[in-house]
Amino acid sequence: MKAAAAAAALAVQAALPLIAANSSLALPMSYQGSTTVGVELDHIWSSAWFSHAVQRQLGVGISAQLIPGSSDHGSSHQSHHNHSNSSSERNATESFLLLDSTHLLKRWNMNRAQSNLWLFAGVGTYQSWTNDRVNATRIAARPGLQFDIENTRLRFEAKGQLFLAEGVERSMLSATTGVGLTPPRYQGVQPWLELQVRAMPGVIDEVEIIPKLRLLHRKVVLDVGYSSLGAITGGITTTF
Repeated sequence: MKAAAAAAALAVQAALPLIAANSSLALPMSYQGSTTVGVELDHIWSSAWFSHAVQRQLGVGISAQLIPGSSDHGSSHQSHHNHSNSSSERNATESFLLLDSTHLLKRWNMNRAQSNLWLFAGVGTYQSWTNDRVNATRIAARPGLQFDIENTRLRFEAKGQLFLAEGVERSMLSATTGVGLTPPRYQGVQPWLELQVRAMPGVIDEVEIIPKLRLLHRKVVLDVGYSSLGAITGGITTTF
């Protein structure tokens, strides 16, 4: 019995680093020296980024955001960009290209879970254009915060980002909760079911509800969802 208990304790100790590595893929950056690359494709707001963890608590990288003009969203989104200054920009496609930093402000390590508070900062350029004609190019900034708590079977994430340029204010706010459908598979894929609520003031008036299927691998996270606004959303993130 003592030998069995010792073996069980050893197995748990050996599994803890794997659990931590598995959980870390939900985060905006992973272990020191790693690089995280991600793409999110969306009918309203798409993005791509990479972040390199130069320290355990600091990542640096680049991100690109693309917000199609309201004419691309259909008649249900005619209020798109209602914060823009001129009628020529209300239907314009917009983009933000930013140099980013990600800071781990606080990490709470619990018995079988982990919680984190992250600070995002970015500076770069904003552009808007219609019919291949650039309407504006401006200096842009992006502050943001993320709080998450998770173990190997449950997770919750709340995230807010504010994209700013002269006369322009675009917000991305979301809350996501999820449950793992199987125990972690360190050599395979763990499926998750998630529910995200998302709001984008200054972009659209509607609040989205997005059920998602999330596939978690040791180095890759893939998610696909269907928005209450009637469109498929998806994303992929990998860490190496």
